[in-house]
Amino acid sequence: MRIFTGMKSKEEILYSYYTEAKDGLPEISADDLLKALDEYASQSFNAAREINNTEPVFATYTDYLAKLEANKPGQSDKIRLIADNVVSQFLPTDPAIKEFSFDFKTDGVNYTACYTKNQQGYWEYISFK
Repeated sequence: MRIFTGMKSKEEILYSYYTEAKDGLPEISADDLLKALDEYASQSFNAAREINNTEPVFATYTDYLAKLEANKPGQSDKIRLIADNVVSQFLPTDPAIKEFSFDFKTDGVNYTACYTKNQQGYWEYISFK
């Protein structure tokens, strides 16, 4: 179920933040533009937010943003995801090797991913440095 009452168009929201310049033309400051964008985002959230029975899942737009932030993978999760996606390019050819590591760079930082071979013969991520 979604709520769509009393919505303003993005143009209406923008126009409400315009002021008249000295030359008579409309202008909007950077701060007012950000306020208009926040108002539009908040209004859109209110119109599209999820309803659980009769109560909204998120009480406010800020709560919704906090939930999104909390669900982002942490740094160690991010490093592991990257390493797991490129590990096949670094696999050792010698079947006797039981552990190996490789270096990669992301977001301007160098990392070393460490892997070990499990009993089934598959490479498992252990850690990063």
